[in-house]
Amino acid sequence: MSASSLGPSRPPSQWSTKEQADPDAVRILTPLSYVAVLVITLLGIYLEVIPNNLTTGFGVTMILGWGLSWIGNSIPGFRTFGGAPILCILVPASLVHAGLFPASAVEMVRSFFYTFIDFLIAGLIVGSILSMNREVLVKVGLRLAFPVLGAIGLTFTLGGTIGHLTGFGFSEAILFVVAPIMGGGIGAGAIPMSEIYASQTGGDSANYMSQLVPAIFVANIMCVIIAAILNGLGKRRFASSMNFSGDGNILNVKRVALSDAGRINLKTPSSASFSSMAVGIIIASSLYMFGHLVAFIVPGVHPYAWMIIATGVIRICDWAPVSITEAAGAWYGFVAKTWIPAILVAVSIALIQMEQVFAVIADPAYLAITAATVLCASFSAGFLGVLVSMYFVEAAIIGGLCMADVGGSGDVAVLGASNRMHLIPFAQMSSRLGGALMLLIMSFLVPILT
Repeated sequence: MSASSLGPSRPPSQWSTKEQADPDAVRILTPLSYVAVLVITLLGIYLEVIPNNLTTGFGVTMILGWGLSWIGNSIPGFRTFGGAPILCILVPASLVHAGLFPASAVEMVRSFFYTFIDFLIAGLIVGSILSMNREVLVKVGLRLAFPVLGAIGLTFTLGGTIGHLTGFGFSEAILFVVAPIMGGGIGAGAIPMSEIYASQTGGDSANYMSQLVPAIFVANIMCVIIAAILNGLGKRRFASSMNFSGDGNILNVKRVALSDAGRINLKTPSSASFSSMAVGIIIASSLYMFGHLVAFIVPGVHPYAWMIIATGVIRICDWAPVSITEAAGAWYGFVAKTWIPAILVAVSIALIQMEQVFAVIADPAYLAITAATVLCASFSAGFLGVLVSMYFVEAAIIGGLCMADVGGSGDVAVLGASNRMHLIPFAQMSSRLGGALMLLIMSFLVPILT
């Protein structure tokens, strides 16, 4: 069976780095017109005259994101290993740290980010699941648990061992480095984890929170860089001969029989009606609200997890008509192709604090445990994924790196850097369901380790 059995020969979800990070809109803008909008944006930022709203949020992040993407894609070699997303992640945060980005603009981007991120993720998750091949969805979902569980066990063992050998402490390494990194981010991971620590020890949750966050931020940057490197390695000649990379396909077609071609139908406005785009927004928003309704009734599980489950059930049971699945796919296609550089810039400004990054780098033991956790999560998930007929690169990314990043926005950054945004449903399964499992594990381990 050929590789096309998991999708078209060149599925829209597997654009080249040039196509994904340098959208059509950038090519429509002439150099002179781009310089004009950039000057207007910079004047508005530094004169502090632009309001704090969605219009300026979109404008600032999209213009900066497209410019950084163009630079990253113009550097030979660097572009192959994710130059565009890496610049979008590192440059804005560095400008903020250096005091070269006004505080008012930082607050505006943060406000935009926290308003927009759920809207973006809902569109990505719902659209990609509903437009996905049902058989692929089932077979990947069942296999994903193996690399995720294996990555958790191995990172705990390795991180604790390095902590013991470096004098950092076995328990301290697990409690304050490995667990928060593998815990599913800040909102669904570090915050409830700090509450668990406080309730079990009688300490202050705010104090625990300050100890958990630095490793998460540094690990997130590492995850993005490793994802870009894996994507670059996957394009090398040896990758296809060794079944190292599926080029966006998760299952190894030489080992897994699939009955038909599964493709993600990404449609941009040129091939999808505005009405279908609007329907896609309605479907994504409705399932997002459904997730929150169920989370209210059954607390303890993240609303994203319920949204994934509900959307998966609808797709597997084939309850949605073709018009609905195509509309959801059209909206997903627009979001994935148009807004990724912008959201990476927003993530950089809103979430990455370079002073915490430098604090981790300044402590060799802390840095070693953080790096070992991310690398172990990635490579162990990759190798374990191969055992269940997944490609190494795809398993490493969704089963390892998407467990070790900062959750939803981290998944977007990691998948954007690896040109695999269509894997967002599996990434969210990993980070949300895996993160919930981490909280359960730590509730049992804290009394033992403290």
